[in-house]
Amino acid sequence: MAVINRNTWIVGPLAAAVFVLTWILCIQFKLMIDDPDQMTAALIKSNEKVIRNYVRAWGETPASLNDIRLYARQTGTQFVNYDVWGERLEYLRLGKVNYTLRSFGADGVQNRPGTRLDPGVFHWGLLLEKGLRYDEESGPMHARPSVVLFAGADDSRGLWHAKLFVDPISGSRRLLVRSRQKKNLYMLAPHDGVEEFLWVPGQQKIIFTASQSARYADGLYIWDLEKDEANNLFMLDGDMAELDPGNKQKNFYVALSAIRNENPPSVAVFVQSASSILLDPRAFFHPTNLHVFNLGDKIEHVYPDKAAIQQKTLFNMEFLGFATVSPGGTGNTLQSAWMRLPMGGDWDKAVLAWQDFASSYGKSMLAPYAVWGISMIYSEASKSAGRGSKNGQIFASYSLELGRALSQMSVAPGYARAIGAWIGAKD
Repeated sequence: MAVINRNTWIVGPLAAAVFVLTWILCIQFKLMIDDPDQMTAALIKSNEKVIRNYVRAWGETPASLNDIRLYARQTGTQFVNYDVWGERLEYLRLGKVNYTLRSFGADGVQNRPGTRLDPGVFHWGLLLEKGLRYDEESGPMHARPSVVLFAGADDSRGLWHAKLFVDPISGSRRLLVRSRQKKNLYMLAPHDGVEEFLWVPGQQKIIFTASQSARYADGLYIWDLEKDEANNLFMLDGDMAELDPGNKQKNFYVALSAIRNENPPSVAVFVQSASSILLDPRAFFHPTNLHVFNLGDKIEHVYPDKAAIQQKTLFNMEFLGFATVSPGGTGNTLQSAWMRLPMGGDWDKAVLAWQDFASSYGKSMLAPYAVWGISMIYSEASKSAGRGSKNGQIFASYSLELGRALSQMSVAPGYARAIGAWIGAKD
């Protein structure tokens, strides 16, 4: 009778398992050496499934990588938050359904024109064939750019599209640009409190204002996409420090005015120290607060000889329309809804239209401007009815409540929140 060694039953399968595991590891290592970008892309695609399941379960995108990892652990699924180079993946929540998840590749820095694309997934939304553009010719004739452009705008040559994404959960305002020529070339501006932006005419550069960040300084930034460098123009000019003397943090209220297509191009901004939580718009949007920067090889800070013509009242709605939008472009869903809003005509219909927009797009980046607009409508109605009349008092109270609501909106620009506080504090 043959004697069977039971160790054979153990050692044999164990050796086979070790061989198979070794073979798999060797193959994976070879793939990593041959094409680490492809391997990282596959890993990110696998992670994307976890995020999709999260959205199906909770109805919105996760707030952070930690939320994704916790969900994966609770559901028994795998989520790897490091790429093949051992660097942490970057996850960015752009809104309820929009997000990005990417690796910075072998060099560890964000891709830019002329470099290898970063592996990742980018849920931005629909990119229209031709977006809205700032009217470089007539725009400077107006005191403020049309705010609808901040929800998405092409550069003057049609090579890039930029868009602001706001997140009511974190209060962040992120500026993301997308190439129209190179698929999956996205770049993220290095600031989490971007408020307003305009393209520099004829260049791959963006001017943006920013404030209210715990990580970055308030100011006016010029972002060079080719170098992926952003410089705060306020930091480059000693005169700007005098606007907020004695305050090491240098907190400012900043609002874009216009950009001129000259040689060199120039940008104008309204600036005031954020020393008070209340901001009177009639004082803020005044030529004395206007600063101009010439954007040549050497940045030059100058004071304007003349400012754009203002309306009789600074509670006008011109900048809420599309006066500085160049004809021919197409707006996204949010922008199209905005541009259908009435700027005059029947008062009752106008109020209903603006209130409907604020309700339907209450978490969008245009929502604060809509609330501000409704407040202006009620303020003007109060004046027309007479401050002392019953209707005048009712309209004034509505304006006050809307101002207070604006002051509490985490995604509103800093100056808009302060203006809201000023409206809400009026007697």
